[in-house]
Amino acid sequence: MENKQPQMADPGTHPAASSPPATRGKAPTATDPFPGPPAAALPAAGGGASAAILGPCACPWGAWSVAGRQVNLLQRGARGPGAGTQSQSYCHFGVRSERTMSSVPVAVVTGSNKGIGFEIVRAMCKQFPGDVYLTARDPGRGQEAVAKLQEEGLHPLFHQLDIDDPQSIRALRDFLKQKYGGLNVLVNNAAIAFKVNDQTPFAVQAEVTLKTNFFGTRNICTELLPIMKPYGRVVNVSSMASSSALGRCSQELQKKFRSDTITEEELVELMTKFVEDTKKNVHEKEGWPNTAYGVSKIGVTVLSRIQARMFNEKRKGDHILLNACCPGWVRTDMAGPKAPKSPEEGAETPVYLALLPSDADGPHGQFVREKTVQTW
Repeated sequence: MENKQPQMADPGTHPAASSPPATRGKAPTATDPFPGPPAAALPAAGGGASAAILGPCACPWGAWSVAGRQVNLLQRGARGPGAGTQSQSYCHFGVRSERTMSSVPVAVVTGSNKGIGFEIVRAMCKQFPGDVYLTARDPGRGQEAVAKLQEEGLHPLFHQLDIDDPQSIRALRDFLKQKYGGLNVLVNNAAIAFKVNDQTPFAVQAEVTLKTNFFGTRNICTELLPIMKPYGRVVNVSSMASSSALGRCSQELQKKFRSDTITEEELVELMTKFVEDTKKNVHEKEGWPNTAYGVSKIGVTVLSRIQARMFNEKRKGDHILLNACCPGWVRTDMAGPKAPKSPEEGAETPVYLALLPSDADGPHGQFVREKTVQTW
């Protein structure tokens, strides 16, 4: 069980994004997709900025580690003991040189101004070697969340995102393409759920819940998966509610949702049918469980399996890994105060999947709980 209750896990309304100045790197080639930056792009020795290329690093987003005493990173001011400096190794992701494009790796977490999403951003700021974007529907709430993490010495960035608004999604897509040339990590966390005792008619609950949890997540993926960079990581936050809801579906529906050949179009048709069946009050007769949240998360899990299959077919050599996961039953506004897990604990599996090392060939296309692949 997990989030069986209400509220947008996501709050925020116009693209307010702050981001680092551009860095320049050597263009990738077919044989060397992650070249290190040219020597001219590195800070010269002297003046407190000595650096050395150490060779390939272990993370998926950079091929070269740069180490030295106070390496200047173009005044990014985001990591290290002083503004614009860093005393630890740093990964440079090789992308084509453009005046307005940064070679810094970038991660985006949807619905992340509070709850599990907020904790994912916090953990990513500590572990991910690049820029981490906290997103929210409401810019005010998003900026408040960023400020809270900044008080802890962390440096998330903010971009407005409403996954129910196609224009908002496209604005984020265009920003990422222009600023970074794509995306390295995407964590689809934004979701809603009605409280168990909510008196809203079930048909309305079904339509509203699937609009955000399934169709909104699908719309994000439609726009952002094509710009995922090689060795990218995609995490779709689902729930054990998807497994329990699947078990309460008819055998015919279970067979469809477990199929290794179901298409995205067929899945969309099934999710749409559920909503229409609830409006006619025939959903149980048609083999559906009486849970809008559970069905929406069936959609997210199955969508993840389909998307992973598409990456295998179309971009196998890019080593992109995509999974669905269950964070567990977590104490959030959505799941309530009685849940056994803290938001920080709920973030562990999503962050684990987001930071799978470059030499990992899995998990991929799986449903993961407690960092362990579950049977679907």
